[in-house]
Amino acid sequence: MEVQKENEVVGYVSGKAIIKNEDGQWFFIEMPEEFITQREQMFEDDLTPLEQLSLEDQNNILKEMVN
Repeated sequence: MEVQKENEVVGYVSGKAIIKNEDGQWFFIEMPEEFITQREQMFEDDLTPLEQLSLEDQNNILKEMVN
């Protein structure tokens, strides 16, 4: 049985929940903000790597997360 990594919601930007896993990798999932809870754990299978977004979108999201 494969062990799931910790995938914690760390923010919400432009219609996307932003998730960071225990290895420091960034992901997102598109869903309404009212369905997101800070520090909620998300299943890895539901996540999309942040790298799949345009470089501009990645930079905007990461800038929001460090502020």
